[in-house]
Amino acid sequence: MTQKQLAEQALRSLSPELLRRYLDAQGWYLTDDQQRAEVWATQLTDGVMDVLLPKDPRLADYVRQLRYLFDTLAIVEDREPSSILRDIGQAQTDVHYVRLLPEGLASGTVWLPEGSRAVASLRDLFVSATYRATTWLENQQPRPVEPGRKPNQVYEFLSRRVLLGLAQPGSYILTAEVPLNSGVPEQLPLDAQGRYGGTPLARRVSTAFYEGAAAAHAAAEHAVINPGDLSVFAEHAERGLSANVCEALAELSSHGKVPFELRAAWASSLPMEQPSGILRFQPDLIGQLQLGAEYLRDRFGRQGVSVRGFVTKMERGATTGPGSVILLGRPDDQPTSRAMRVHVELAADDYDRVGRAHLDGQEVLVQGDLERFGNRWNLVRVQSCTVEEIRD
Repeated sequence: MTQKQLAEQALRSLSPELLRRYLDAQGWYLTDDQQRAEVWATQLTDGVMDVLLPKDPRLADYVRQLRYLFDTLAIVEDREPSSILRDIGQAQTDVHYVRLLPEGLASGTVWLPEGSRAVASLRDLFVSATYRATTWLENQQPRPVEPGRKPNQVYEFLSRRVLLGLAQPGSYILTAEVPLNSGVPEQLPLDAQGRYGGTPLARRVSTAFYEGAAAAHAAAEHAVINPGDLSVFAEHAERGLSANVCEALAELSSHGKVPFELRAAWASSLPMEQPSGILRFQPDLIGQLQLGAEYLRDRFGRQGVSVRGFVTKMERGATTGPGSVILLGRPDDQPTSRAMRVHVELAADDYDRVGRAHLDGQEVLVQGDLERFGNRWNLVRVQSCTVEEIRD
């Protein structure tokens, strides 16, 4: 394969330390330290591959040696040298790659519906990752089923700190960039260096994104090998797995129609202890992700959900005190779903307020945790109950 030669100026701007960090982050290891160069190696399925890293940019053959190095990396990573050069140059940025693998299309193209769905799903994955990262920072327990409405700081971070990069050749590759340095004040208590617990919030979000996908991948693989055993999805919840992550990954593939791969290139200014591998999602895994999402929702319900609808039935044992109602409406985390009947236990004041709304034909908005018992949905641990005017 003929590859476009990398620009001399771009290569001369790369320091040996920057290249050293990249090799280390990708799992290469130092095997020989010579006077003018270092020898780095990596283990492949068919043997060991090594590269020569010159130690001094002032060497006359520095650029030529780097071109050899990038040609080798291109073979090992199965991508263009220019793509690798871009990763290395982004020393302060985590980059996540989503490689769609549609069948029967030219490289660099994807059907419009699948492409737009993938971008929307990528956003959903980052919403979930930001929610989990900020939840961990505030010492709260991440939820296997995330609330439909998330704190404002989640959307603030997403709108100011996550960038959609240029699509790249090689099937169809989407890139999401998460710069670690920021001129935007963080919404969480950080130290003078803009770090929380020694790690930038952006890296915590970036890590949550990859680890959530990795946990979903591991759980789906287990379910493929052990058909019918979905309990592993609950076991992986502590690693960042949620029904929301599973659903977003399944949607990213157009529910199994388009296989895809995920890969993370961590900012070399803040190396990871362990390199991150490529996560490959084939149709059999996608099917298990959908089942896993249903399992998590059935087992843990949906927390922090708002249900909007009309009262169809009211009941309480006495003329005063708490009582139960049935709402016919839709939850905010599934606004396009069919209307469902939801049983709600209300305190006395809320019950009286809902009763007046029922007589006046007004909508009711109740927030709580949605749980399923057999074929019945209950909204429990009610957090708020409001009455709204009928919308035209």
